Amino acid sequence: MSKKEKKRTLKSSVNINEKKPDTSNVAVTIIIAFYMLVECMPRLQLADQMGIHWLLISVLNGFSLIYLISNKSIIESDSFTRFFKNGISVVYTIFFLIAGLSLFVAINPIEGLVAYSRLFTTILSFVLIGILLINRLHLLKNIALIITIIATLQGFETVLQFYREVGKTPIDTLIYNLQGTSGNKNIFAAAFVIKIPFIIYCIFSREGFLKFFSIIGLSLCFLSLFLINARSAFIGVFLSLIILFATLAYLYWKDKKLKFFLVRFSFIVLAFALPFFISQQSLKNATQDKSSTYGTVASRIGGIAEQTSERSNIRLAYWKGSYELIKERPIIGVGYGNWKIYAPLYTKKLLNDDTFSKHPHNDFIEIGGETGVINALVFLSIFVIALILSIKIILGNGSFHTKIIAGITFACLTGYFIDAMFNFPAERPNIQILFALSLAILVANWLSTKQVHKKPLYSRFAKSLSIAMLVTCIGAVYVNAMVFKSSKVQVLTDNDFVVMGGVQNTPAKYTFEEVTAMYPKIPNIGENSETIGFKKARYLYAEKRYAEAIKLLDSVLYQSPNIGYSESLKSKIYADENKLDSAYKYGKIAFYAKPRYYQYYRTASYFAMVHKDVPEVEKLFKTYNSYRQDQASYSYYTQSLFYSNYDKSKLSKIVSDGLKKYPTDTIMLELKRFLH
Repeated sequence: MSKKEKKRTLKSSVNINEKKPDTSNVAVTIIIAFYMLVECMPRLQLADQMGIHWLLISVLNGFSLIYLISNKSIIESDSFTRFFKNGISVVYTIFFLIAGLSLFVAINPIEGLVAYSRLFTTILSFVLIGILLINRLHLLKNIALIITIIATLQGFETVLQFYREVGKTPIDTLIYNLQGTSGNKNIFAAAFVIKIPFIIYCIFSREGFLKFFSIIGLSLCFLSLFLINARSAFIGVFLSLIILFATLAYLYWKDKKLKFFLVRFSFIVLAFALPFFISQQSLKNATQDKSSTYGTVASRIGGIAEQTSERSNIRLAYWKGSYELIKERPIIGVGYGNWKIYAPLYTKKLLNDDTFSKHPHNDFIEIGGETGVINALVFLSIFVIALILSIKIILGNGSFHTKIIAGITFACLTGYFIDAMFNFPAERPNIQILFALSLAILVANWLSTKQVHKKPLYSRFAKSLSIAMLVTCIGAVYVNAMVFKSSKVQVLTDNDFVVMGGVQNTPAKYTFEEVTAMYPKIPNIGENSETIGFKKARYLYAEKRYAEAIKLLDSVLYQSPNIGYSESLKSKIYADENKLDSAYKYGKIAFYAKPRYYQYYRTASYFAMVHKDVPEVEKLFKTYNSYRQDQASYSYYTQSLFYSNYDKSKLSKIVSDGLKKYPTDTIMLELKRFLH
């Protein structure tokens, strides 16, 4: 292809809606750039980094709304009415309203409000970005470049972290820590998946240095993805790339520019292949001892086909447990944001000790459980409509660039959809802002293909709606600010008790009154699934203010009744007060709430032993042993039976059987001498 032809190709691919540079274009670009830069916020001392991210996005929404309200060219145009009449906007609004209605049945409406404010923040970002981009699709070229620069820097940092620590840090720990500021490696990988189509757009729309910079950035993103080892991300990136390249090949072939496509495509193949082989060798060397959960890209992809049982894939167990819960309340659900409260009912049989999971690792299932199956289908229809609109644009009579945008945005949404099938992106702000951006571009792109008819302006409606959204946005900022403040305090109090637990007789750094003053009223459940009331009650326990601690625990039990933490603390309190019947009662409740928790098993078994309750000693061990078989529990079981005056001949056989499994166990060896 000659230089003139290349210039014509690029010109024809980027001039849709192109206007002369003006301050409004610069302002819109800056606003969207700030949205994209939120995830680049340095890590703070927080229980979860998403606290600051949600707060910043909600604040940005407020500033964006003020800009809209003060901009007559937008307020007095038909952008608002056109945007809200679109099918995706209508369905998204219906989803939002049904989710709001579900809060009325929520057992913990405060937690529902926290999640709902985040949903509002995401939808408002979608609306604002979409309205700002109507008639400004030429800005996508700069927006994609901003995303490319951010992704390149993140990819470089991830690759540098891996090769700096490999061989020094256990490989499982190292890969787990490849998460940027997202707080989760799977979510971090998903963000790369959604950004990659924008980077590819840069490769096709840029020339010279920026083109090669984009190719290097793409290589770093691919290498980061391969090193992170997230299987759901592999599925997402492969599927989105297939859709994107099939679309681009078709469009460039139809536009008689196939040679241009093949040249750019060859660069992308190189940017994919080289990182693939580098990561293969690096991961192969790092996992030679075969003890790692992870492996090479090829082995991880090959292992996907083996993830067909609950034993090999815990997500399947989550989904099965979720299905049982959804069957109980299929219409309205348990209330938006309340899934975490019911999750222990099925995760208690799946997760050991203090491990917890707040999500079923599938947003569609979680939405169905929280807001009803119908609303899950409503949310799913967003992707169906996006597919239909994308196909209509690509096969329609619109401009070449409009069709390219359709392919890019649907590839991004495909990456999001796959992540929503296997993870929980609805909670993570870095993924939600990318989802809002992709969806907004798709809607703005669709509207650019529609003929605009002169109609009476609805500036009064636009102003009224904008002001209503601003007022609601202020509420969302307040809620997100409280969550951010709580996240900072949670780190302080949780670390306080880690130190106290690790060093005997170490006093608490804070008093109950200080902690109570530090915590805001929202949220009432911490990031580690403990209620805030439970965290405060631990200070009362440390100060031996037992009656107050019991009263506080009872008052917050409804907030998370299925987790067992409060009952465990009450058991300790009653034991300190020598109220052994009550200590026994709550020790058993805590254990049966988390029957794979060894410490809970040991506590309950101890009090059963004190009460000489042989049937309960047997029942506790049988329950625990049905999930976990380990030396510590078996050894303590024999000890509990011995001090419960269990039949000596029967106990002798149990001890003998135990020593066959654990021949060096000192407790059972000692018991054997007593029993013979």
